[in-house]
Amino acid sequence: MKRLIICGTLFMLTLTGFSQNYTAQWLDKPMVHKVKPAFENESAVILQDIRVHEYVMDEAKKELVILSHNRQLIKILDDKGVEMFNKIYVPVNRSMQITELKARTILPNGKVVELPADKILEVEEEGRLYKKFAMEGVEVGCEVEYSYEARKPLGFFGLEVFHAGSVPFEQAIFSLITPGYLSFTAKGYNGIKTITDTIANNQRVIVMVGLDIAGMNEEKYSTKDAHIANVQYKFSYNLSKSKTDRVFTWNELATNVYNQYTSITDKESKSVEGFLKQSGIKDAMSTEEKIVQLEDYIKNTVNSDKEGIGEDADKIEKIIKNKVSSEEGLNKLFIACLEKLKIPYQIVFPSKRDEIPLDEQLENFRLAEEIVLYFPESGKFLEPASPAFRYPFITPYWAATKGLFIKGSAIGNAKTASGSFGDIPIQPVEKSAHNMIISLKFNAAMDSLELHSNQILVGYGAAFYRPAYAFTSKDKLEELSKSIISSVAKSDDIRNIKVTNEGMTDGFTEKQMTVEGDITTATLFEVAGKKLLIKIGEVIGPQVEMYQEKKRLLPISLQYPHLLDRDIFFTIPDGYQIKNLNEIVFNITDKAESGKETMGFISSYDLKDNILSIKVHEFYNATDYPVDMIAPFMKVINASADFNKVVLILEKK
Repeated sequence: MKRLIICGTLFMLTLTGFSQNYTAQWLDKPMVHKVKPAFENESAVILQDIRVHEYVMDEAKKELVILSHNRQLIKILDDKGVEMFNKIYVPVNRSMQITELKARTILPNGKVVELPADKILEVEEEGRLYKKFAMEGVEVGCEVEYSYEARKPLGFFGLEVFHAGSVPFEQAIFSLITPGYLSFTAKGYNGIKTITDTIANNQRVIVMVGLDIAGMNEEKYSTKDAHIANVQYKFSYNLSKSKTDRVFTWNELATNVYNQYTSITDKESKSVEGFLKQSGIKDAMSTEEKIVQLEDYIKNTVNSDKEGIGEDADKIEKIIKNKVSSEEGLNKLFIACLEKLKIPYQIVFPSKRDEIPLDEQLENFRLAEEIVLYFPESGKFLEPASPAFRYPFITPYWAATKGLFIKGSAIGNAKTASGSFGDIPIQPVEKSAHNMIISLKFNAAMDSLELHSNQILVGYGAAFYRPAYAFTSKDKLEELSKSIISSVAKSDDIRNIKVTNEGMTDGFTEKQMTVEGDITTATLFEVAGKKLLIKIGEVIGPQVEMYQEKKRLLPISLQYPHLLDRDIFFTIPDGYQIKNLNEIVFNITDKAESGKETMGFISSYDLKDNILSIKVHEFYNATDYPVDMIAPFMKVINASADFNKVVLILEKK
């Protein structure tokens, strides 16, 4: 607790605007707080979340360890808040040891209800360990407080996330305390800032604070995890040895990773040669054709798992023999094959758009996890560990961002590499689409509509469907196709199903995947007296509606730029005419400062004889839009929902 008190003193001296009642100490007689007016309508407010990481010497083992001190104080404001915090889960890493944990409820009248130690349980849920305890006496207006200390093994990279869903923070405080000769780089993100970085008594103390951090609700078309408040730190200099030699740099990571992935034994090399002989790769193939064939062969031959299956799941020779691999092993196999085929490549750590991104200025190796492969000759990428995506498509949130590109080189047996950040472009908007061609007419008895639906999937639009066809058993394929076709009209009568270009490698040759069939349905029309009501808008499938009751906090994020073109042909029955054709017409777009449209929903029609032709063009040219574009974005999204509700009124001539 000494360090918490020290940090509390630092905060009091350094910060302005902090409550005069602030203290990091576990008070014998705690006071009851009022929340700030801005948070009065919340269900709960985290008044203080204090975390201290202290690097100390374990005198018995003569090694550095990390002592973690944590305290959280929460104000409960309504019944929902009671439900949220009447049970507390403290995550427990398997390598850490919690040395002290206590909790209490502070009632509105100031009475304190201590949690008995025997009520603190250790549980495992979904493969994760927790200290779990049910708070006693929790009611509206009370405060829940808990504190714990933990001992962790030495680590050189840190990430602390301050996020509790919709619950805001009045104060989020992080301190890093290290011996003075160890220099760490620390940085706060999304509302957390460094307020002091000092050395005293041979210790360096970095204090970081976030004030009035708003709760973060789920918002449609957003990537919440990329915007949560967090603190990161990493070891940079051992001042007892050098004040200029920075350690754990991106170049150091690049060299280590390159050596790890490219160092194989003679036995493994021969095993790779034999593996490639069975791959179907021909010398006459172009470089890209070899890449596609190699990926298809590996992903169809080797079963992979994120954690691996068995002790040999990352050893190339065993992978080739057993056809089972970890993700790490699969990466090694890909790279060994590329090396053997003499295909130029670079390893890339992507900065993912839907997670906390990499920071070029702070080398937090903890965030460099999955890799993609970059091919300089084509400028395209491959995701070796993904069973779903095939060259040149990678997980879309890993594109339209930056990444750490590792460029390797070798002089004799000595290998080295350099790392630099560069762009990971995403496939352009015209490369990805989910288009439709739909024709519909009444049957002779005028009691059903006959439809022919052809859904045309391009680029990423197809990349999300092809794995379903590849991994679904043959007896379930028709059911899968029917589920896709029935999006235009609910019916049990779907026939003449035809699917083309569903192969996993068809994306490379830009083949359009099509799913088509005939539908008979009575769900798309109603009879109202002498009128026929045709639910023409429903044939584009269900659409999302957006309403923003609260102020939008997050930027807009889409998986990938895409088009949605729908051509609808309706045969008007003899003797009828349409009375409300103008309801088909929409023209909702937005233009950037350049004057170029960035998104839109445009529909029009043409009537010749008894054939009504409707064209719908919906497009999103970017992956990300700033938060101040939420209004035009909602108009476009809601235009598609409004079109979905269009009902044509047919009357007798």
